Amino acid sequence: MSQKILTWHRKIFDNISRQYAEQRLPHAILLSQRMSENAFFLAKSLAQLFQCSNPQLNNEGYLEACDLCSSCKKVKEFTHLDVHYFFPIIKRKNKTCSDDYFQEWIEYLRSYRGIIDLNSWIRFIDSANSQAIISAEDCDKIVNIAQDSSYEGKYKIFIIWEMERLFHAAAPKLLKIIEEPPAKTLFVGITDHLEQVLSTIRSRMQIIQIPTPTPEESLEILNDFFDIEKDEAKRLVFTYGNNLPRIVDNIHTDKMPIAISDFFIKWMRLSFQLKAHELLDLAIEFNSLGRDIQKITLSQCLNYLDAIWLINHNIPTQLILNELDEKFVHDFKKFIDDDTIADFACYVDEAIKNIERNADSKIVFFDLSFKIGQTFKQKYMMMR
Repeated sequence: MSQKILTWHRKIFDNISRQYAEQRLPHAILLSQRMSENAFFLAKSLAQLFQCSNPQLNNEGYLEACDLCSSCKKVKEFTHLDVHYFFPIIKRKNKTCSDDYFQEWIEYLRSYRGIIDLNSWIRFIDSANSQAIISAEDCDKIVNIAQDSSYEGKYKIFIIWEMERLFHAAAPKLLKIIEEPPAKTLFVGITDHLEQVLSTIRSRMQIIQIPTPTPEESLEILNDFFDIEKDEAKRLVFTYGNNLPRIVDNIHTDKMPIAISDFFIKWMRLSFQLKAHELLDLAIEFNSLGRDIQKITLSQCLNYLDAIWLINHNIPTQLILNELDEKFVHDFKKFIDDDTIADFACYVDEAIKNIERNADSKIVFFDLSFKIGQTFKQKYMMMR
């Protein structure tokens, strides 16, 4: 797996590299991301730098790993004995800690090229309906390894992915070792939900907020890592709201059973016309998708509405249109203004929450369609 430093990580990487060169590296870092920032990639790049036998100055004067020494190669191949990975797992009879899933974890990382999130990992290990945790056994392992001497590296490095998933009853075991670690021991935590990390642990780590990649940066990754052509990459970035892990998951699973643009156009036309029988048929189709896909579908349809609003205001958008789509957008955009977008966002958010609460998806979608239709009707009456 390539250990290229992602462009939106560069400033943070260089800042930590400077701290490392000046020997004032914090012993515990918590990388906070929202979803699409790929902080694991940054954590592994930092681990490679810290273990590198011959770090080099880059053009800006910051240290980077040489990428050639034995330590660099081992970190890249996940075989370095002093870089330890801990991540959420599903506890089973013969699998109780990260080590028990390590081969699957490596296969997952290589397959997804490091562009990962918890949902795709859980599906990868066929546990979509289970609750993943960083187990008590893992907490014990972290404490025990931290107290041992290093094997071959300059540091003992612990990369803890999805740190909010620490088993709360066991997490206190980590407090003292994170607050007062042995010499040459580094903790790099990663979280998607900073507020869910135990405050006692959060307060003992230096929190670093990872910036979100621009759509252009995401396009570059899709082209470089997955050889996806520019137009298709643009479609994916738009469809999935510039969420790289979700895009990569879709590439691997090909799990979207419908074309979002076709579904959206059909749905908006039927809602505008308030055609009850046809909307019921569409609700039945929607109900067959499965709850995860239902939520993604609604979110992506809202992305289309946002893009049409941007077109109305002559603001650039990632939306790619064929001739039929362009005709629809031309006729449809006059109904999309600030109030309409606000109403639709409220309706869709409520529908997604109801789906998460296991409400009947067919009824939720049918009700949502009529709310949208009524909004269209009111807007149409005002325009006459």
